[in-house]
Formats: sequence, structure tokens, C-alpha cells
Amino acid sequence: MDFLNDKTRLAIFGAIVLACVAGLLALLLLRLPPGAQGDRSLVVSSGTFSGTLDDVLKGCALTEAEKYGVAKAYSKKLNLKRLRETDDYAVFLSTWGSFRYMTISKDLTDYSVYRSSDGGFFLTERPIELKTETARLSGEIKSSLWESLSAAGAPADTILDFADIFSWSVDFLTEVRDGDKYALVYEYKTAPSGKVLARRVLAAAYDGAETGRKLAAYYNKNYYDGDGESVRSLFLRAPLHYRRISSYFTGRRFHPVLKYIRPHLGIDYAAPSGTPVSAVADGAVTFAGRKGPNGILVMLRHGAGYATSYGHLSRIRKGLRSGARVSQGDIVGYVGATGLATGPHLDFRIKQNGKFINFLKIKYRSSGGLGGGDKAAFKKLLAELLPEYSK
Repeated sequence: MDFLNDKTRLAIFGAIVLACVAGLLALLLLRLPPGAQGDRSLVVSSGTFSGTLDDVLKGCALTEAEKYGVAKAYSKKLNLKRLRETDDYAVFLSTWGSFRYMTISKDLTDYSVYRSSDGGFFLTERPIELKTETARLSGEIKSSLWESLSAAGAPADTILDFADIFSWSVDFLTEVRDGDKYALVYEYKTAPSGKVLARRVLAAAYDGAETGRKLAAYYNKNYYDGDGESVRSLFLRAPLHYRRISSYFTGRRFHPVLKYIRPHLGIDYAAPSGTPVSAVADGAVTFAGRKGPNGILVMLRHGAGYATSYGHLSRIRKGLRSGARVSQGDIVGYVGATGLATGPHLDFRIKQNGKFINFLKIKYRSSGGLGGGDKAAFKKLLAELLPEYSK
């Protein structure tokens, strides 16, 4: 290059330097910090909470300042000690590697923490947009209510809701027979992620050999039967509550409950030791302890002159004592074989005005019903949801 003069050499050198600088700038544009052109957010962690918020943030390579800022922002709206496995989260970092934002979905609300332009952190919240869909199931009972509805595709919580709706009129532990017919209509709400966040039974039917035909539908925040009367009554159908027992025996085999009716005195329910026993109605405890051949016994006083007793218990619910108030469905004790009992069972008795009566022959009175236009609207709704049962 001896033929080039000094000015030409300088120009060539300058062009080379400019080209290098341009290349370096182009490279830097691909690695700009958050908020710059070309930057994108990357999900670095997502799932449900199995630990604490701090556990999640530790696994995302955040700085101590970022972890503190995120936690402080969330603490303004959420109790961080009550994040559960049902709560979703996602953490987003920039391609530069710093924190961009985090979302927590809890109780049908998205809570998001963002980094502000001044380096701080701020929280936003918005309702989760849900999609509502309806499912219909029907069939015949084979073996048990739980197995039949589960095999048909009903979620576990919906099966329990179905049993709850009829808990004042059907004893699903002792009155279910193979060949009984059922129908169920329920709605479910899903988040954009596809996760089901809420379910509700809209209508239900049970037509059994022992129970007869029972219908129910949801209207104005309550359930009513086929005649427009509330499904709720003074007494539950049985002191062994389906939901309580299903919850207690989750993961363990539960043997069928056998019911023996004793003339004039009451009913024996043969059930595994430890089976939860529930109050059939609201009331007050008049006795809780050992009582001769009755073994461990709980006695309750209810309205309208009724009183019930629950004998041969293995133990009484912790904290239950004479004078305490109980609500319908509350656990009062657990099946046992104390006193003069040959095996684990519940000795259940009921009196009215001091005289033993047949619990199964009590005429159940509804706690209220629909009238006028509401009743007509309900009947129309029931016919739409369960047309096969409304003819």
C-alpha cells in the first residue's frame, strides 16, 4: 500500500473503525436491557405453589433487591402465608436477564407485579375472564353413587355437591340400589389456561327403588325440589353424612354402611370404627360422655320438642361438651363399640316430647318454597334442564 498517501490511509482506517462500531452497536441492540427495542419477556418459572413465594423467587435467579421488591408489592394485597397448590404463578424475565413481571392467579383474580421505570415495583389486579360451559351426565347406579358418577366423568367435588343437595331426602350410604337412575347438569368455569376454577350443579335427579324420584334445581341462589319447595329440611336423612364420610375415608377403602331398624327405639348403623357422626339438625348438647350400656354418648336437644342421641361412639369430637351449640351436619363424634356393643356401630335414637319415634317416618317439612311468578319460572327452568324428568 506504499502507493497510498497518508490521507487515503487515514480514510480507509476510519471506514474500518466505523464498520466495527456499527457491528458492535448491532450486537448490543440484541442485548438491550428491559424496555429497549427488541427485548422480549421470557417465562423462567411457572406452576402452582408447593412452598412459599420466596421459594419460587429463589429459583429464578433474582437479586435480593428484586425478591424483596416483588414480595413487598404482593404483600399489599395478598396474605403470602396463604398461597396454596390451587394458586398459579408465572415469573417473566427479559432477554437481558432481569425481572420484568410476575403473575399470581388466586380466587378468580390475576395479581401482577411489574418493574417501574424508576426501578421500583408496583401491583395491578384484574378479574380472570372465565369461559362458562355446561356438562350433562345420566345413567344407572352400579355398586355405589361415587363409583357410578365418577365412571361417568363427574368430578369428585361435583359428586359431593350432588349428594349434599339430596342429603335431606336420600341416604346415599344405605338407600342406594343397583339400577337406580340419576341425572346431573352442572356448569364449570375455565380460565384462559384451561384450568377449571369453579363448578356448580344446576339440576339433579335421583330415581331410586328405595327413595322414589327426587328432583332439584338451582334458582335464585338456592336449590328447590320438583314442587318448588326448598330441598332443606329440619333433619338430614341420616346421621352419617355422605360428604363427611367421603372426606374422612379418602385414600382408604370404605365398607358399605348397613342399617338395622329396631322397633320403637331407633336405628343401628353398622359402620367402620372412626366413621364421623353428624348432628341431623341444629341443636344444643345436653350430654357428652360415658353413660352405662350406651358407652360414649352424645345427646342433643332440637326445636319443636325433638331430641336425638348418638351412642357407642369411639370418641367425642374435641371440644364438644354440654351446653355447646351445634349446626346441622357438624361432626359430634365417631363410630365405635363402647358400652354393650358387639361391634362398631352407631346407635341413633330420636324422641319427640319425651317419646321415641320412628325417624324414617317423620314427615319432612321444607324450610320454604317459591310462589307466584318465581314458581312458574322455576318450573320452566327445571323442564329445560331435566326434560326427561319433567313430563
